[in-house]
Amino acid sequence: MRFSMYMGVLALMASGVQSRAGLAARTASVPVRAPLSARLASRATNQRHQPRQQESQRESLRSGAFSPRHTTQRRPLVAYAETANSFMGAIDDLLHQRPTGKLKTAVITGASSGLGLNTAKALIDSGKWHVVMAVRNPEKAKLAANQLGFPKDRYSIMDLELESFDSVRRFAKKLKSTRNVDSLICNAALYLPAHQTPRFTNDGYEVSQQVNHLSHFLLVNELLPHVKRSKDPRIIIVGSITGNTNTVGGGAVWPWADLGKLNGLAEATDKGPAMMNGGAWNGAKAYKDSKLANMMTIQEAHRRFHDKTGVTFSTMYPGCIAETGLFRDKKPWFRKLFPLFMRYVTGGYVSETEAGERLAEVAMSDRCKKSGVYWGWNGAAKTVAYLKPGIDSTSRGLTGAGGAGGSIEELPLSVEARDPEKAKRLWELSAKAVGLPYDSNYVSPLHESAAEIAAKNGPQSLPGIPLPSFVPDFRGQLDKRAKAGTSSEFQGGRL
Repeated sequence: MRFSMYMGVLALMASGVQSRAGLAARTASVPVRAPLSARLASRATNQRHQPRQQESQRESLRSGAFSPRHTTQRRPLVAYAETANSFMGAIDDLLHQRPTGKLKTAVITGASSGLGLNTAKALIDSGKWHVVMAVRNPEKAKLAANQLGFPKDRYSIMDLELESFDSVRRFAKKLKSTRNVDSLICNAALYLPAHQTPRFTNDGYEVSQQVNHLSHFLLVNELLPHVKRSKDPRIIIVGSITGNTNTVGGGAVWPWADLGKLNGLAEATDKGPAMMNGGAWNGAKAYKDSKLANMMTIQEAHRRFHDKTGVTFSTMYPGCIAETGLFRDKKPWFRKLFPLFMRYVTGGYVSETEAGERLAEVAMSDRCKKSGVYWGWNGAAKTVAYLKPGIDSTSRGLTGAGGAGGSIEELPLSVEARDPEKAKRLWELSAKAVGLPYDSNYVSPLHESAAEIAAKNGPQSLPGIPLPSFVPDFRGQLDKRAKAGTSSEFQGGRL
């Protein structure tokens, strides 16, 4: 397109040069002015012949042999200059104007399935977004995008392996060199409740701790200088009801999220300790702890950077997506029955489509421009909700359940998630873990009492609730793996 415009400009300039040359030639050939008597005689002769000339011209027009342009005067040089100036002004406007309808760009980790894929669909369907699908399996993402009919120009796929800090850095470097970013959505997560022993990455950290928290922490820090250039910059890390102990889903279901004094991160060596608090391994707790760390990271990022950069930092709970791939570690019977339980018993069921629309709402709605907020929906759930105390019976009860339907609202975080001192320590320890600059005053192991040590090495199975002697205690028999140290199969979907 630009080549054609440039050729047009050159042609116009050439035409102007030729016109000026012709004008000079005509000026040089003008004869010497005749005496007045001769000019008057010539005018009288022309007037006698004018009617015949006009009739001849009309006859030529009727026959098609005469063109009116042959009788018009040539345009003066000033007229050509005005035309050229107008044309060049139009070219300049075309080359420098801001394109109308320019798409925003959102980066979504874990966008090849589940919540991430459906969030991508919701953003693309809005007609205002281009989505970068940051995934560890590009072929899977391509197939999913084709199945959902994503327009080719509305998405791109980039390789990102969250089990590797090097991969995160390569991804960030490539992304920053290719396109601007308006919203970063950290969604990918691992949930490994059935793993009896921890698995470690090549970087030396337990895999769900690194994928869910540390790699996203690194990605946020790598892209923050890039995202803040947007007119409406947003960074979102998906949280969870299970990381909040002020909820029924997080506070009434064992094990509870608890980072303790973060001595696990402080004492981290190659492949150990597995848990952030340094306690005994528990796959379900490792997920919950990582979600708590996600929400604390958003709170600390808000305190550190919002006023300086204008970036909106948010976390959210999309509701219990009972059919999510997070439950791939569960047995087949659980994956079939749990959605029915959440839909018809608790009312906390949320489809992947609706959950994706909710996360997209946090990424693009004007209401969600407020930074440092934990967003949720007061949906139809009856039991998996937030305990809302109050003297007035009409104001207390369960709220922010996240079931289907309802409207978005700000939800309260647990006391631990709101602790600024612990969040600062988590930030510095995470920075040290991923190789970023850190404050050495916050990264040393802290003294723990005997009670604190006992608490972080507590039972991995159901808590020991006392039962009358005549009631048989069959809890360990409900789940064969409970005897081996985990009751995740019995407890069921904790997102």
